[in-house]
Amino acid sequence: MHKNQFGITRMNLEHLKTFYVVASLGSFTEAAKALYMTQPAVSQQIQGIEHALRNPLFDRSKRQIRLTAKGKILFSYTQKLFGIFREIENVFSDLNHLLTGELTIAASAVMGNYFLSSFIGEFYKKYPLISIRLEMGDSAYVTHLVEEGLADVALSRHVKNLKHCKQKLLIKEPYVCVCGPISPLAAMKRSLSAKEFAENYLVMRQKGSRMRSKLEEWFKCVGVYEFLSMPVIEVNSLESSKQLIARGFGAAAFPSIAVRQELKRESLIMLSVENFSVTADYFLGYNDKRELSPAAFEFISLLTESMKPKDQI
Repeated sequence: MHKNQFGITRMNLEHLKTFYVVASLGSFTEAAKALYMTQPAVSQQIQGIEHALRNPLFDRSKRQIRLTAKGKILFSYTQKLFGIFREIENVFSDLNHLLTGELTIAASAVMGNYFLSSFIGEFYKKYPLISIRLEMGDSAYVTHLVEEGLADVALSRHVKNLKHCKQKLLIKEPYVCVCGPISPLAAMKRSLSAKEFAENYLVMRQKGSRMRSKLEEWFKCVGVYEFLSMPVIEVNSLESSKQLIARGFGAAAFPSIAVRQELKRESLIMLSVENFSVTADYFLGYNDKRELSPAAFEFISLLTESMKPKDQI
């Protein structure tokens, strides 16, 4: 490589900017004013570029300077170059003011289907130019997306042995006991015992699911071990479970947020069960090794703020 070959260094960029302004304004004097430089300093920088490129860039033989053919070529490149710089500044200015950007949210079924739907709508109304993508799966999957940098935040149950996904408790959601409006249980005027509830618990989520594990733990705590061996209709969909219960297939317990609309429409009826106390803990997860984007930071801020009791806001 020739030792005098023109290289783009910080000094060169400053000189290129000077050339760009001179060429745009058609005047060394006006360029000096615009750049807050002396005219000799402007002339010196232009001469430096001409020396480096070994070509005159301006025709100075007339009263008004004009670009030479080689100068026009360089000017076209500097237009593109400083146009890109302006684009970079505008993009990051927009990002910092949440005028544009992307946000990927990973959520487990309950959080994605019932909790996030209204909140995402409110966030989108406030920041309509933020592109939002919702990924759903089990808790292990959505926290994995955050660890791998494929999602900004995860809303899920607590997952052990995570390396880069830091989880913070977001909400403790109570479970409620329900039956269908045509079920004989709906007409009962008293609380069910744990044993009666177990005998009518006909629709169950698949083995290994958190919902099933929660109910099994509670039945053990109240001494109803028969529940573990009772025949049930096993489904892997929360929505399917609700539909079966609504059609009169016994009773079940769901996170309250998952049946809020059904209880309001009375397509499901709430049951009272003695000593029933089951809650689901949902966590907000983010990668503590990566810097949050402005969109993700604002999403987390608004989400955690919305979780505060009204008297604390």
